[in-house]
Amino acid sequence: MSTQPEITATRDELARVRDRMSDTVAELEERLTAPVDAAKQRLDVAREKLDVVQVIRDHPWPALGLAVGVGVAVAASGADRKAANATVDATRTAARASAETVKSASKRVASATADTARHGPSRARGAIVGALDSLAAKLAVALMEKLREPAPLPVTPEPSGLGYVEETAPVTGSDPLAG
Repeated sequence: MSTQPEITATRDELARVRDRMSDTVAELEERLTAPVDAAKQRLDVAREKLDVVQVIRDHPWPALGLAVGVGVAVAASGADRKAANATVDATRTAARASAETVKSASKRVASATADTARHGPSRARGAIVGALDSLAAKLAVALMEKLREPAPLPVTPEPSGLGYVEETAPVTGSDPLAG
Protein backbone atom coordinates (compact mmCIF):
# COMPACT_ATOMS: atom_id res chain seq x y z
CA MET A 1 0.00 0.00 0.00
CA SER A 2 1.27 3.45 -0.96
CA THR A 3 1.77 6.14 1.58
CA GLN A 4 0.89 9.78 1.23
CA PRO A 5 4.50 10.96 0.65
CA GLU A 6 4.95 8.37 -2.13
CA ILE A 7 1.75 9.56 -3.86
CA THR A 8 2.89 13.18 -3.62
CA ALA A 9 6.34 12.28 -4.98
CA THR A 10 4.75 10.40 -7.91
CA ARG A 11 2.49 13.36 -8.72
CA ASP A 12 5.47 15.72 -8.63
CA GLU A 13 7.43 13.43 -10.94
CA LEU A 14 4.46 13.28 -13.38
CA ALA A 15 4.25 17.09 -13.40
CA ARG A 16 7.99 17.33 -14.21
CA VAL A 17 7.60 14.78 -17.04
CA ARG A 18 4.66 16.76 -18.46
CA ASP A 19 6.70 19.96 -18.38
CA ARG A 20 9.62 18.30 -20.17
CA MET A 21 7.27 16.85 -22.80
CA SER A 22 5.66 20.26 -23.38
CA ASP A 23 9.10 21.82 -23.81
CA THR A 24 10.14 19.07 -26.24
CA VAL A 25 6.96 19.51 -28.33
CA ALA A 26 7.46 23.27 -28.46
CA GLU A 27 11.07 22.83 -29.54
CA LEU A 28 10.11 20.34 -32.27
CA GLU A 29 7.39 22.68 -33.57
CA GLU A 30 9.88 25.52 -33.68
CA ARG A 31 12.47 23.41 -35.52
CA LEU A 32 9.97 22.16 -38.08
CA THR A 33 7.77 25.17 -38.69
CA ALA A 34 10.49 27.81 -38.86
CA PRO A 35 12.17 26.37 -42.00
CA VAL A 36 8.81 25.70 -43.66
CA ASP A 37 7.64 29.25 -42.98
CA ALA A 38 10.92 30.64 -44.31
CA ALA A 39 10.62 28.58 -47.50
CA LYS A 40 7.04 29.75 -48.01
CA GLN A 41 8.12 33.35 -47.56
CA ARG A 42 11.00 32.98 -50.07
CA LEU A 43 8.66 31.32 -52.59
CA ASP A 44 6.12 34.13 -52.24
CA VAL A 45 8.87 36.72 -52.79
CA ALA A 46 10.12 34.82 -55.86
CA ARG A 47 6.59 34.66 -57.29
CA GLU A 48 6.14 38.38 -56.82
CA LYS A 49 9.45 39.10 -58.51
CA LEU A 50 8.91 36.69 -61.43
CA ASP A 51 6.83 38.48 -64.03
CA VAL A 52 7.04 36.47 -67.26
CA VAL A 53 5.94 39.37 -69.43
CA GLN A 54 8.61 41.57 -67.92
CA VAL A 55 11.27 38.87 -68.37
CA ILE A 56 10.37 38.58 -72.08
CA ARG A 57 10.48 42.38 -72.47
CA ASP A 58 13.86 42.50 -70.76
CA HIS A 59 15.32 39.57 -72.77
CA PRO A 60 13.44 39.29 -76.10
CA TRP A 61 16.09 37.37 -78.09
CA PRO A 62 16.62 34.57 -75.57
CA ALA A 63 12.84 34.29 -75.13
CA LEU A 64 12.40 33.95 -78.90
CA GLY A 65 15.16 31.33 -79.07
CA LEU A 66 13.53 29.37 -76.26
CA ALA A 67 10.14 29.49 -78.00
CA VAL A 68 11.64 28.25 -81.29
CA GLY A 69 13.48 25.48 -79.48
CA VAL A 70 10.30 24.29 -77.75
CA GLY A 71 8.45 24.40 -81.11
CA VAL A 72 11.15 22.29 -82.79
CA ALA A 73 11.09 19.79 -79.92
CA VAL A 74 7.30 19.42 -80.14
CA ALA A 75 7.43 19.05 -83.93
CA ALA A 76 10.21 16.45 -83.73
CA SER A 77 8.35 14.38 -81.18
CA GLY A 78 5.29 14.08 -83.43
CA ALA A 79 3.03 15.20 -80.60
CA ASP A 80 1.44 17.78 -82.86
CA ARG A 81 0.47 15.14 -85.44
CA LYS A 82 -0.82 12.83 -82.72
CA ALA A 83 -2.93 15.63 -81.24
CA ALA A 84 -4.27 16.60 -84.68
CA ASN A 85 -5.15 12.96 -85.50
CA ALA A 86 -6.85 12.51 -82.14
CA THR A 87 -8.87 15.69 -82.76
CA VAL A 88 -9.94 14.48 -86.22
CA ASP A 89 -10.95 11.06 -84.86
CA ALA A 90 -12.93 12.61 -82.03
CA THR A 91 -14.68 14.96 -84.46
CA ARG A 92 -15.65 12.07 -86.76
CA THR A 93 -16.96 10.01 -83.86
CA ALA A 94 -18.98 12.94 -82.55
CA ALA A 95 -20.41 13.61 -86.03
CA ARG A 96 -21.49 9.96 -86.39
CA ALA A 97 -23.07 9.98 -82.93
CA SER A 98 -24.85 13.27 -83.69
CA ALA A 99 -26.19 11.91 -86.99
CA GLU A 100 -27.49 8.77 -85.28
CA THR A 101 -29.11 10.86 -82.56
CA VAL A 102 -30.81 13.10 -85.13
CA LYS A 103 -32.08 10.07 -87.09
CA SER A 104 -33.42 8.45 -83.93
CA ALA A 105 -35.09 11.65 -82.78
CA SER A 106 -36.69 12.26 -86.18
CA LYS A 107 -38.05 8.69 -86.21
CA ARG A 108 -39.57 9.20 -82.75
CA VAL A 109 -41.13 12.53 -83.80
CA ALA A 110 -42.54 10.99 -86.99
CA SER A 111 -43.98 8.08 -85.02
CA ALA A 112 -45.54 10.38 -82.44
CA THR A 113 -46.99 12.59 -85.17
CA ALA A 114 -48.50 9.60 -86.99
CA ASP A 115 -49.90 8.28 -83.71
CA THR A 116 -51.48 11.65 -82.96
CA ALA A 117 -52.94 11.85 -86.47
CA ARG A 118 -54.38 8.34 -86.18
CA HIS A 119 -55.74 8.49 -82.65
CA GLY A 120 -56.20 12.21 -82.11
CA PRO A 121 -59.78 12.52 -83.37
CA SER A 122 -61.00 9.51 -81.40
CA ARG A 123 -59.28 10.79 -78.27
CA ALA A 124 -60.87 14.21 -78.75
CA ARG A 125 -64.26 12.60 -79.37
CA GLY A 126 -63.83 10.49 -76.24
CA ALA A 127 -62.96 13.55 -74.18
CA ILE A 128 -66.01 15.44 -75.44
CA VAL A 129 -68.33 12.47 -74.82
CA GLY A 130 -66.89 12.06 -71.32
CA ALA A 131 -67.43 15.74 -70.53
CA LEU A 132 -71.02 15.60 -71.84
CA ASP A 133 -71.73 12.46 -69.80
CA SER A 134 -70.41 14.13 -66.67
CA LEU A 135 -72.51 17.24 -67.32
CA ALA A 136 -75.64 15.14 -67.93
CA ALA A 137 -75.08 13.20 -64.71
CA LYS A 138 -74.69 16.42 -62.71
CA LEU A 139 -77.88 17.84 -64.28
CA ALA A 140 -79.83 14.65 -63.47
CA VAL A 141 -78.68 14.70 -59.85
CA ALA A 142 -79.60 18.37 -59.46
CA LEU A 143 -83.05 17.77 -61.02
CA MET A 144 -83.73 14.78 -58.77
CA GLU A 145 -82.83 16.80 -55.68
CA LYS A 146 -85.21 19.60 -56.75
CA LEU A 147 -88.09 17.16 -57.32
CA ARG A 148 -87.57 15.26 -54.11
CA GLU A 149 -90.16 16.05 -51.40
CA PRO A 150 -88.85 18.17 -48.61
CA ALA A 151 -88.43 16.47 -45.26
CA PRO A 152 -91.29 17.11 -42.82
CA LEU A 153 -90.67 19.88 -40.34
CA PRO A 154 -90.45 18.86 -36.68
CA VAL A 155 -93.68 19.52 -34.73
CA THR A 156 -93.33 21.45 -31.53
CA PRO A 157 -96.32 22.18 -29.25
CA GLU A 158 -97.28 25.81 -29.06
CA PRO A 159 -98.13 27.48 -25.75
CA SER A 160 -101.75 27.90 -26.77
CA GLY A 161 -103.90 25.80 -29.02
CA LEU A 162 -105.40 22.35 -29.15
CA GLY A 163 -102.63 20.34 -27.62
CA TYR A 164 -101.79 22.83 -24.87
CA VAL A 165 -102.84 22.12 -21.34
CA GLU A 166 -102.43 24.90 -18.84
CA GLU A 167 -101.52 23.92 -15.39
CA THR A 168 -103.64 25.57 -12.74
CA ALA A 169 -103.04 26.10 -9.11
CA PRO A 170 -105.15 23.93 -6.78
CA VAL A 171 -108.31 25.62 -5.62
CA THR A 172 -108.60 26.30 -1.93
CA GLY A 173 -111.89 26.99 -0.20
CA SER A 174 -112.76 30.43 -1.48
CA ASP A 175 -113.13 31.59 -5.01
CA PRO A 176 -112.85 35.32 -5.37
CA LEU A 177 -114.92 35.36 -8.57
CA ALA A 178 -117.71 33.12 -7.28
CA GLY A 179 -119.09 35.53 -4.79
